[in-house]
Amino acid sequence: MFAVSICTLGMIVANVLLDYWYSWYLERAFYMSESLLFSVYWVMFLPLLPALWWLIERTEKVGLKFAFTGGAIAFHLLAYPALVWVLSKMFYYHTFSFGQTFQFGLSAYFLKSVIVYGFLLLMLTILRKKVVSPPTVREAASSTSYLHALIVADHHHQKQVLAVNDIFCFTACSPYVTIHHLSGNYLYAETLKSLESRLDEIQFVRIHKSHIVNLQKITSYQSRQNGDYDVFLSDGAVVRASRNYAKAFKSKLERWTQHTVK
Repeated sequence: MFAVSICTLGMIVANVLLDYWYSWYLERAFYMSESLLFSVYWVMFLPLLPALWWLIERTEKVGLKFAFTGGAIAFHLLAYPALVWVLSKMFYYHTFSFGQTFQFGLSAYFLKSVIVYGFLLLMLTILRKKVVSPPTVREAASSTSYLHALIVADHHHQKQVLAVNDIFCFTACSPYVTIHHLSGNYLYAETLKSLESRLDEIQFVRIHKSHIVNLQKITSYQSRQNGDYDVFLSDGAVVRASRNYAKAFKSKLERWTQHTVK
């Protein structure tokens, strides 16, 4: 707002000086009061520019932004002669008619209005693009496209599509991974580490250097009294959770149960 005020004051001074020079060049009388009266055009930017700024900032539709900008230009050009008429009627000996001032405003200020308001729209559009912050790690993780299905070959070399939600666990079987699925066990040509990075970390957890389990398929777990745990799955399988992964396993399982309850 301070910058707009300074620019407005500068334009008023420039307008008065230009009127003075023009009068001197044509050898006409110069009236400071009239020059200031018609400089009210620049004063009108003080409320209108912030108002347009406020409207543009609160809409995402490009069409509306252009409509608001066009509306501001039209309002400025219509309100200007009305304001000149009111002020001249109140404080001057001569009243300047609305039509006469409107014609003058169109010829003298139409292009200037388009430039000023158009520049504001352009500036806000550029600033919005620069201000958009990069996604946080959490946001990036939430938008990641995790695996939803895997294509494997069965014993008859037929391709099967396995829903990831129906997988009980993955077991390392170098250079393959054994998939324990609802329909049976399958070999998959990928390392456990690589597969882990493509699975939803909320649903799947590494419990051993050789095992990744689906938290959805866990029915219970029991300590082995040595830091390790036996993890019981809904298909009856028992998978060992090593002490190195036990803390992360229990933490994720607790969060998973809270998530599913909600």
